[in-house]
Amino acid sequence: MSFFSPIQKYIHRFKPFFLCILAISCLSSNLTQASSSAVILQYHHVSNDTPKITSVTPETFREHMSYLAENKFNVIPLIDAVEALRNKQVLPEKTVTITFDDAYLSIYTNAFPILKEYGFPFAIFVTPTPVDKKYRKFLTWEQLKEMTRAGATLANHTMSHTHSVEKRPGETEEQWLARFRQNLAMTEARIKGKTGQSVKLFAWTFGETTPELRATLDDMGYVGFGQQSGAAGEYSDFTRLPRFPMAGIYGVSDFGIKVKSRALPVTKQSPDSSLMTKDNLKPELELTLAKGDYQKKQLKCYASGQGELKVTWLDKEMTRLKTRANSDLPVGRTRYNCTAPSNSGKHYYWYSHAWLRLTDEGKALD
Repeated sequence: MSFFSPIQKYIHRFKPFFLCILAISCLSSNLTQASSSAVILQYHHVSNDTPKITSVTPETFREHMSYLAENKFNVIPLIDAVEALRNKQVLPEKTVTITFDDAYLSIYTNAFPILKEYGFPFAIFVTPTPVDKKYRKFLTWEQLKEMTRAGATLANHTMSHTHSVEKRPGETEEQWLARFRQNLAMTEARIKGKTGQSVKLFAWTFGETTPELRATLDDMGYVGFGQQSGAAGEYSDFTRLPRFPMAGIYGVSDFGIKVKSRALPVTKQSPDSSLMTKDNLKPELELTLAKGDYQKKQLKCYASGQGELKVTWLDKEMTRLKTRANSDLPVGRTRYNCTAPSNSGKHYYWYSHAWLRLTDEGKALD
């Protein structure tokens, strides 16, 4: 006749309880390996002989892809990342998606072989006019279709890569927005007609937009992408999701930090617009934050070309802050970047806001 020792009897009696605790512990462990953020990378040229401000070398691009593979990043199609974020689904830790703007030929000649080697999906935001005109440094429709057969997603980047924020002389707001609608519709129709794809994803040219344009985009059922840095998360604005620009010096020494970053949970920002006025050349940005795994006391903000900015907390709970430039922002595009380390110190939570100062004639700089 078998018998249990007192300890064995105790364990046997409460076995269901211990199994439940074990299951909860395992679930908790798995959740720590998940995230509500996705990092979207933005490339233009992958070449040694194109402007550095919009280029990475083929060697740097290979290093980026090798880093993602060797460190077991979850590289997924852009449309899957958007769907997960919009549905507030938990994504695996270290989720990344890869995008290219403008449909340059070097995507096919230099990036595509590397992407195929690693089996990574990617998206190209296509400007159809230079493709139609067969410009020398742009892709052909046949090359674009070949890449779709290998898993590429083709998306909307306007017909001719103009500044959407600019109004024509004498143009009313209604006419301006109608012209924008027509441009998007024409671009989407052209891509669909040549490749069969129509995913209603749109990248703002030069990363420039306004609340009126974003409202129009949303009304047309598109998701928009900017050029401000940071990870995308559940609180992100789906008319201007952030992407990390990879060009020049960016992404060379800090690639590992950026692809591991998470979305700073900004639930509200003021102002909502990127456009600056002549009487406010040191614009103030106010952010409201949700709770999260980040060190509030270590949060810092920076401006392009100005270094660190003063951060003022507006409540004792440290849920609202404001920051502003140290000196007047120049004509063109500027960003405020705000970051805070995670409690573990392994990640950075990141948020960026793009500012746009037009010329006195109302023009945006290339």
